[in-house]
Amino acid sequence: MWRYKLILFIFFIPLALYTLWQSLRAFEIRYFLQRLAIFLVGPINKDGIWIHAASVGEVNAVIPLILKIQQENPKLPITLTSNTITSASIVKKQLPDNIQHYYFPLDYRWAIKRIINKIKPKTIFIVETEFWPNLYTQAHQKNIPLIIINGRISEKTLHAKNWLKNIYAEILPLVTKVYARSETDQSRFIKLGLGSNKTEVLGNIKFSAETQQQIEAINLNRSYVLAASTREDEEQLIVDAWTKSQHDNNLLVIVPRHPHRLAEILQQLKPYNLNIAVRSKQDTVSENTDVYIADTIGELKQFIAGSEFVLMGGSFVQKGGHNILEVAQLGKAVIFGPDMRNFEDEANIFIQYNAGIQCELTKLPGLFNKLLSDIHYKNTIEKNAQNLINENNNIEKYYNIINRYF
Repeated sequence: MWRYKLILFIFFIPLALYTLWQSLRAFEIRYFLQRLAIFLVGPINKDGIWIHAASVGEVNAVIPLILKIQQENPKLPITLTSNTITSASIVKKQLPDNIQHYYFPLDYRWAIKRIINKIKPKTIFIVETEFWPNLYTQAHQKNIPLIIINGRISEKTLHAKNWLKNIYAEILPLVTKVYARSETDQSRFIKLGLGSNKTEVLGNIKFSAETQQQIEAINLNRSYVLAASTREDEEQLIVDAWTKSQHDNNLLVIVPRHPHRLAEILQQLKPYNLNIAVRSKQDTVSENTDVYIADTIGELKQFIAGSEFVLMGGSFVQKGGHNILEVAQLGKAVIFGPDMRNFEDEANIFIQYNAGIQCELTKLPGLFNKLLSDIHYKNTIEKNAQNLINENNNIEKYYNIINRYF
């Protein structure tokens, strides 16, 4: 643990400056203040439950569960924390005002003590996996149950450096219970130091996301194929495949994972001499537009809902893929590339159900052609995906478990 404390000490000023830069770039001073545990506004909710969801994927996954909890327990105080500005914007749009949101403080002992004293949670729920030693230690010392839900451990974490694994082995026994999303994840938690009596497989909560929400599709007055959550250098690969396909009058819409990369993306696409419109510049989509870059925050689901089908980014470059469940939940067929190591279980079950298509980059032009021309094939993929989601919806199981702790 001494290495972790030393790292926190050495990197405090760089972390603070980086946090300030992110805050200023997004015009969100609350991010800087709350990441340093400075709370200018007193808590609306305390003596309730605290749910921590790191980023966009975890927040989206837990929103239906939060709505269920609130519906069944309207007087229960609920605090949701997250690490990113993008996730906070989703909370603001999709959750009612009486769900209190804070940015999760940096994991310094004084910062964690301050937020715990501020909201006084009866129970802390961590979505997926967030190993924050000071959070775990403070919760244990204050006798606050700390529960991991939808517990997930990547192969990379399992093979971390020994000093990191020693930290995991030290803090995991402080956890009250881990409800893992799969037997694979359960076994990985045990290998990292969690007692086998403290874990149970409950299924992947992300299958339940969005099932209770109505998403308004974005209409561009053109039918379009969506490349979602694309990463560095991936846009060029996808556009290259798109130009080699027979896509008729269909538009290619790109939603980059990080919108601030717009200039880089435009530079990489210059050699293709395409008519490119950009959403942040309020460009109009016309019949002559070839590619539309939606470099905005919080609209991905609306673009998914309006698309013909979706190509999931982060999987055609070495980034480990992104969440493909939300595509199926919105009734669309999904293509994903070879690198889905961060969503290995989801990719495998989609392939097993014929609910999505995994392909190499070289096969992408032909797959674009098939999905755009063969409606029966596309509809079959969509139907299989819907069946997969319906058969694995487990929000009730998670609610019943959480209900034990408040």
